[in-house]
Amino acid sequence: MGYSQIYLFFIHIDFSARIEAISRNMKTIFKSKYFWIAVVAGLIIGDLIGIALFKANKTAEDDSSASAVTVVATTTSPFLAKVSDQPAGQTVFVSEMETSATSTWVAVREGNGDLLGRILGARRVDSTSATNVTIELLRPTEAHVMYAVVMYEDDGDGKFDHLTDTLVEEGGSVVSFPFTVR
Repeated sequence: MGYSQIYLFFIHIDFSARIEAISRNMKTIFKSKYFWIAVVAGLIIGDLIGIALFKANKTAEDDSSASAVTVVATTTSPFLAKVSDQPAGQTVFVSEMETSATSTWVAVREGNGDLLGRILGARRVDSTSATNVTIELLRPTEAHVMYAVVMYEDDGDGKFDHLTDTLVEEGGSVVSFPFTVR
């Protein structure tokens, strides 16, 4: 036997002895009622912290997707969208619309009181007036929820981007046409 083999043999014996000592200590610890009380308390505290963080994260997401705006729809405005209450589904129907821009995106947003939430879908209209506009949505609307039709003036690239296309406003308020899904 070489020196390296003898050295490894003693390391193995020492390691085995340490494992046995740890095993004996763990058996004693597991038998202790205080250990189990600490485990249960830790799980409960961990769950409470997880729930609190999840709720805080969800609130932050909801706040970041909502725009704090005053929603208005005026009759003297050059902007018009006739949208009536409609059934839940994958599309929203706008019977008539008018705008001052030749390339406008008509978008459907979730409504939450005076806040406009996430955008569910948008469709480009390349004229100042249109009838029977159907907007396909990324996810369906839900019954008994309020939504709003809003308009964005296209920035010229022909692609919808709520960050670069201009949300139509009048007097500092978003021009919006709310409706409810039944």
